[in-house]
Amino acid sequence: MAANILRSEADAIAVAKEVAREIAEIAADSSQNRELPRRQAQLLSDSGLTAIGVPKAFGGLGASVETIVETVRIISVADGGVGQLLQIHNVMLRGIFTGYPDEVRDRLVADVLAGKRFGNALAEVGGKNKFALKTRVERRADGKLILNGSKFYSTGSYLAEWISLTAGSDDGGVGVLLNRDTPGLTLVDDWDAFGQNNSVSGTVIFDNIELDERFVSRRQGPMKRTGLTFPQILHAAIDTGIAAGALQAGVHYLNHNARPWVESGVERANEEPHIIRQIGEYAVALRAAESLLRDAARVFDQHEQDPDNKELQDELILSVATARAHSDGASLKISSDIFSLLGASASLTKWNLDRFWRNARVHTTHDPIRWRLHHVGNYYLNGIDPGEYTAILNAKQTEGATTR
Repeated sequence: MAANILRSEADAIAVAKEVAREIAEIAADSSQNRELPRRQAQLLSDSGLTAIGVPKAFGGLGASVETIVETVRIISVADGGVGQLLQIHNVMLRGIFTGYPDEVRDRLVADVLAGKRFGNALAEVGGKNKFALKTRVERRADGKLILNGSKFYSTGSYLAEWISLTAGSDDGGVGVLLNRDTPGLTLVDDWDAFGQNNSVSGTVIFDNIELDERFVSRRQGPMKRTGLTFPQILHAAIDTGIAAGALQAGVHYLNHNARPWVESGVERANEEPHIIRQIGEYAVALRAAESLLRDAARVFDQHEQDPDNKELQDELILSVATARAHSDGASLKISSDIFSLLGASASLTKWNLDRFWRNARVHTTHDPIRWRLHHVGNYYLNGIDPGEYTAILNAKQTEGATTR
């Protein structure tokens, strides 16, 4: 089945809502909690949502960051894990337009337009920090480049067509693209967290893989100062979506299943004044997160038109950090605290309402909010230029790439 071709950004939003309804039905079924999200991933591909980030010059929609962010948010309302599949695909997709020969780029673009997806293989376990890479590319005596090592937290890779990875080498850090059928590549279904199971973020193993050098990208200078804002804003979209999903599910339960407390003097739980007020508090938290996310996305699109503008760079980093902080708080608060309104019966497995908290709690560990707040605070208190960890990444990756 050929992937759908989306012709406008309005179409992309409408299709995302349709797909989200199907994914939400699957997510609500507790028997699906440990099943691989093959159907959900295929829905993303068949719908055309995975291709909207391809620029118009290469036959794609060339969707704005605002639209890409909104599609990830909408899918995450239904299932935060599936939203993360779309998030990482969009992040990896942006990387194929620099550093690779035109023939490689064109092949990858054709695959994406046909519905193929990207996964990542960036993080490792066991090292001193996330930049201490043990995965290495070495030049063999016969001149061939050989890849060895392993990765974990490899979001989406188990179900993806293309794996985008980073490795160290004697010449510095490199990026590598591998097709899932590459000899020596093993994809392991061993992601066993209590949440975000549908992100399939398990292990990828590289065993003496002979690399096609066309699919190896050497770093061309330092990472842009705003280089992490795109994955960051999509992480905020995931958490904002989870918050909305939790509120929607809680409201549905209150309207259809919950009983009023005996002291309330009302006939229905949704008439209790304390419940009404608390739902209002959740809604305000959610609306703030959604508004900040939209604002950050609009700033991002302005930045894309004027990437060297220092003031826009600052505002982008600050606005994305703000959106992340609020989405983190809203997703955790609503998904956990709403059980205080629903009653004990809401904790029964058949309702599967804990999935929102499980996903929020796991996903919000991805990148410490305390450091986003640190950069914002340091800017306002001490006038220090806001940043993420791109400068550290540039220094550590160069240093770490030359050590075993």
